[in-house]
Amino acid sequence: METLRIYLSTLSPPQQAQYAARARTSIGYLRKALSKGQRFDGGLVRLLHVESGGAVSLHELRPDIWPEPEDMGQTLREAVGALVDSRMSKRALRAKFGFKTDAPLAKLLKLPVEQVEAWPEEQGVPALPQVLRLLGVQETPPTAQDVPHDPDADRIINVEAA
Repeated sequence: METLRIYLSTLSPPQQAQYAARARTSIGYLRKALSKGQRFDGGLVRLLHVESGGAVSLHELRPDIWPEPEDMGQTLREAVGALVDSRMSKRALRAKFGFKTDAPLAKLLKLPVEQVEAWPEEQGVPALPQVLRLLGVQETPPTAQDVPHDPDADRIINVEAA
């Protein structure tokens, strides 16, 4: 539950609602489940994991279904760290590199100065490839190994209601 709690804390309230909707649930249900320590359905756990880009741990939410990989702790810290860094404000990004104005930051990112100046000071910087590379976040497409195997996939059938 802790990885879900950490992941939700990195999102704004509207982003939390969007994340929950993508996982086919509501943010109210997730908050209630977190506060009561409820056990999530396996399908919901999988959606929470996939929609978070792997930041929410399958093993932590349902260890009876998904065993813990040996390197899970380090992977989780990297994923959450990348999320926090990619939501860095423009002011924090300038401070990180010691810039007082937007011009040197724009030059470093190889973007027009006007584009960088248009970004709000205290909101997260856009997740442009140049920004993500600068922050050390590397986007890798998911491989077949990254997608968890559902042991019940072959047992699911369509049911028609009368």
